[in-house]
Amino acid sequence: MFNAQKDFNFKEETKMLVLTKNQESDLVNEIVSLLNVDLEDLNGPVTKLNTLNKLKTKYVAFVDEDHLNDETKKDAAYKAMADVKEDAILLLDTFKKETITELFEGLTKATYRFNKFKSEDCSNTINIAYTDKKEYAEAIHEGIVLGEAINHTRELINTPYNYLNAEKLAEYAKALETIDNVKVTVYEKSDCEAMNMGAYLGVNKGSTDAPKLIHIEYMGNPDSKEITALVGKGVMYDTGGYSLKGVQNMPSMKMDMGGSATVLGAIEAATRLKVKANIHVVIAATDNRIGDYAIVPDDILTSAKGLTIEIISTDAEGRLTLADALWFAQEKGATRLIDVATLTGAVVGALGKTYTGAFTNNETFLNELMETAKTNKERLWQLPIHQDHHDDLKSFSADIKNSSGSRLAGSSVAAAFLQKFVDDDRAWVHLDIAGTAYESKSGGTGVLVKTLTNLFK
Repeated sequence: MFNAQKDFNFKEETKMLVLTKNQESDLVNEIVSLLNVDLEDLNGPVTKLNTLNKLKTKYVAFVDEDHLNDETKKDAAYKAMADVKEDAILLLDTFKKETITELFEGLTKATYRFNKFKSEDCSNTINIAYTDKKEYAEAIHEGIVLGEAINHTRELINTPYNYLNAEKLAEYAKALETIDNVKVTVYEKSDCEAMNMGAYLGVNKGSTDAPKLIHIEYMGNPDSKEITALVGKGVMYDTGGYSLKGVQNMPSMKMDMGGSATVLGAIEAATRLKVKANIHVVIAATDNRIGDYAIVPDDILTSAKGLTIEIISTDAEGRLTLADALWFAQEKGATRLIDVATLTGAVVGALGKTYTGAFTNNETFLNELMETAKTNKERLWQLPIHQDHHDDLKSFSADIKNSSGSRLAGSSVAAAFLQKFVDDDRAWVHLDIAGTAYESKSGGTGVLVKTLTNLFK
């Protein structure tokens, strides 16, 4: 994606030059003088000029850094830079040093294309030139790592079920063992049966594909006893089961594994950046289908924790997989838990596509996460878990229902269900990304990969 240019001399360069309007840069001023242009006359995120043979390159493109610093304009600016069709070279020395990490993260994300199933490959490479490689190297590396992890998350979310089932996701996770200090264990159906994961396996009963419980361990700070588990919802495709989704709601359900894609992106970035923290990732991967043995409403499942669950809706399946995954994470020593899930349509009704819903049993932990999100310009909004929400889950025939059966406070009721499977002494945050993980026109967003990565830095 990025090629470093050696022995660079802009006066001899034939590739198109891409630089900023930074008048504090001697290089910018020299090029402006040669071209005899007034930077004040250049509008828009990227302005492309013909050099009229004043340089060996035919074109020079000026980037407005104000656009890069504006949250409402920066994505368009990065896209404009990435979409330059000519063979181009980015003059990194003209950009402000404190923006280099974000610059390379933004450019990496902007060059992403979901080309896997298209006959034409429209990806491109950006050439870069800079003088002080040591000064820039760490910032460039961090930006590219974050951008690539986000893009990998988007790619997973965008890939349809017939190319990405639980087995394929497990293979993807296993490949992360190529990163230093990463251990990946994949548990088979028989292993989950031995652990009495009746809630998770109940969701899998209608599927012809075996479930895969994925456990990733990274111990970047062995002197610390704190282990943070990132638990991702791994429902690879959700038909709703016998509580069948309508024809309007089922398309895009390949994204229902967005929580698992997010935590995989976060662990990839955190481990490649060698953060000094202990992180586990747990994913209970399966699809939710109709089949001869699929669960139906009124069934009762027994979770690994021992709680019995009355099924009200087979479309409230993600929380069933997460219940056993949360239990497993704690059994493996997690002292803090963050689960990430495309869990409820209700959170979309409450917060739209702008905010991720956040729930917790520990305000201090949530505040730490929310401050990190704010710093990284990602939006969380806390929603409540009240005793009334727990009361809504009381069951006549089991310890708990998997849904209240009501449209009221659906995201809070779902969070209350998950809290039943979190020990009182474990700090826990639940992130409902149903509204923020996917856009119908552009696919997976990679939301919260950056926040979850930087939480550990």
